[in-house]
Amino acid sequence: NFSIYLLRYFESTWFIWVTQMNHIPMNIDYDKNKDWVSTQLHATCNVNQSVFNDWFTGHLNFQIEH
Repeated sequence: NFSIYLLRYFESTWFIWVTQMNHIPMNIDYDKNKDWVSTQLHATCNVNQSVFNDWFTGHLNFQIEH
């Protein structure tokens, strides 16, 4: 059924957008001797807060907190 494929297409596009927008770490080459927690907090980033981003991502745009 075409509608199922269309729904899956939009669902997968949404899933990729939401999960990858803040899981791509920033470069932290200048200090590789940190413990795992400090490295994760330093390398991850939150996506700008807005009513749309909060709704669209289910508040997963706050990468460090989740």
